[in-house]
Amino acid sequence: MRKPPRPWRQAQTAAFHDRFPAPLADGLRLGCIGGDGQAGQRKPQSCSILTDCQARTNMLYACIEASSHFGEGEWHSLTGSTPNGVLGWFRALQIAGIGLPVIGCLIWGLIAWTDQRSIAEDHARDTVALVRQYLQRIIETETFKHRAALSRASVEPVGYLRSEGFHRFLVAVDGEAGNGYGIAVVALDGKVVASSLSFPATTRVVQRDYLQALKNETNSIFVDRVKLVASGEDAVVVVTPFVTPQFRGVIVSSMEPGRIRGFLANTALMPNESASLMREDGKLLLRKDADAPIMLPQTSPALTELAKADSGTFTTVAVSDGVERIYAYSRIGDLPLVANFGVPTSLVWEQMRQRALPVWLLMVAIGTFTVIFASLARRGALFQLESQRQKLHLAELERLAAQRDQLMREMNHRVKNNLAMINSLISIQARKGAINGRDLQLRVQALADVHDLLYQSTDNEKIDLGDLLKRACNPRTLIPDDRDIGFEANLVRGLLLSPDSASPLALAALEIVTNAVKHAFIGRDKGTISMTLEIDAEEHGLLVISDDGVGMPNEPSRRSGTGMVEAFVRQVGGTLERSQEQDDHQGTRYEIRFPIQEKADAETPA
Repeated sequence: MRKPPRPWRQAQTAAFHDRFPAPLADGLRLGCIGGDGQAGQRKPQSCSILTDCQARTNMLYACIEASSHFGEGEWHSLTGSTPNGVLGWFRALQIAGIGLPVIGCLIWGLIAWTDQRSIAEDHARDTVALVRQYLQRIIETETFKHRAALSRASVEPVGYLRSEGFHRFLVAVDGEAGNGYGIAVVALDGKVVASSLSFPATTRVVQRDYLQALKNETNSIFVDRVKLVASGEDAVVVVTPFVTPQFRGVIVSSMEPGRIRGFLANTALMPNESASLMREDGKLLLRKDADAPIMLPQTSPALTELAKADSGTFTTVAVSDGVERIYAYSRIGDLPLVANFGVPTSLVWEQMRQRALPVWLLMVAIGTFTVIFASLARRGALFQLESQRQKLHLAELERLAAQRDQLMREMNHRVKNNLAMINSLISIQARKGAINGRDLQLRVQALADVHDLLYQSTDNEKIDLGDLLKRACNPRTLIPDDRDIGFEANLVRGLLLSPDSASPLALAALEIVTNAVKHAFIGRDKGTISMTLEIDAEEHGLLVISDDGVGMPNEPSRRSGTGMVEAFVRQVGGTLERSQEQDDHQGTRYEIRFPIQEKADAETPA
């Protein structure tokens, strides 16, 4: 005795009757997919719910993984892998906080150096003017003595130069002038004719440069530094020509070098400052701290600058002590002498640092504050961006969770529909009295093709109906090898439908083609089945399947399969028209019109 249906079974049956037309409402519930999905290589296999669920689950995981990658890329495009404009601005502020103070310090250092160098040059020019005036006064004092002695000797008799009276005159002139080593009149051969130091004068000087320099001069002056013959003292001598009608020689004044060196030391008070007296031929006669005179090379800046102008400034490393200085020089009147004064560049650098240091410290403080401020602000901006990234990531996870839930629901829905359809097909064949395993296998394989194409599609939501019909109605599978039945297919490409619409249409076409193979060519050796898929003028899909067989009666029986086709067509909201071929041609023609939910640039193959 048959058991009564359970309540949950009744609920499932009622739900199916609400969704599917009456001929299919035989308790369709869940289905499975069989076959390897390759056209022309179909193998019979049993229906397995576990196998289908595992395949659908793998597809779900693939969809979720693809969605997660898309979400990550979307978040990447929203947030970016590099700092945004605000972070870039703070980074620029940090760089400016370091670069601008450095540039400011360099510029201010250059300004301070220029100012301090100008001050040093002014100081050197002022001091060398003072040295020039002092030395000029000393030289003029000595030449005044010489002119006085020459004037007196010019009006006296011939022997007056060697007389005691001229000796006392020289003593009186030299004593009035200050601290010196005396005055002497020397003949061109080196013999001392008269002296303020002794009488009578009996000494002879060795060969001196001034004797050669003034041998033929009558109005010139020569300054040198020598060792005195009588006392051996180091002395600065001022020599001028001494010419009278009865005598031709020179008059020599001797001065203590310490007197002039002391003045030079008093003018050069700062460390490494230099004051000196130089002859125009490059001989340094007196220096602030040195004792021995030296001769400068002819290529030295002191001589090259003196050849250009009688006064000026230049910078060079001193030959005497190797210190770099800024020198000011000035020629002493019409005399062959030059006064020099040098300020060390190290002192200029020190003064520059002292002047620039407060500004440098201020700039460094401003730059440090700017860098700290920009760093803190940038850190805050990074924190905000990180918070925003975490929010986006959380939203992405929530979206993926919702998408996964939706995919699970969709997968369950599709599997339920497929198994329900398979269950209905089995029930219909069972009511016919026998179950044809081959026909059932083909229909299950058609549903498997739906899901195979759905898995291969880009969006996993639409199926190309032309590709599905080509695979479901494969003549190598449907037509036996011993039957000479041709199959012609002209299927438009790009006609996309949802699985709920594509599956019934594929089953309807499969049913029509299967019936044509079985019944359309009874008693005939050969025939042709044609299938056309196109879009009509009203933007509806049109599927036409025809044969040139023996035809069908006008009133088909319930066992002919036409009722099943009509049920499939009604399921997609379409219409079915069956007609007999005319004009001496037998056969049957089926036209199925159905609405198109989405059409993507459909193309009819050539």
